[in-house]
Amino acid sequence: MAQTETSSLVARNATQSTNDLGRGLLLLGTFGSSADPQALLKLRNGRTKSVSRGDSVNGKTVIAIEEGRVALTGNGDTEWLEMPAPSS
Repeated sequence: MAQTETSSLVARNATQSTNDLGRGLLLLGTFGSSADPQALLKLRNGRTKSVSRGDSVNGKTVIAIEEGRVALTGNGDTEWLEMPAPSS
């Protein structure tokens, strides 16, 4: 996989304060093949973590990764974590 330049949106989100992340997770991006999709998350503590289907993060399990979003399940809930909308 070829590397590409980081978009300004991703760069801004990767360096913004972690005080207002709601669940404590921020989706920075999705990448990889359709057979092995991965996502890059920013955690509450400011660290980043690359995840694949089946990985656990913040007590939830990654069950799906699509372009621009990740499905997490845990405690009887399933939710989609989506990339922030671009600001104008």
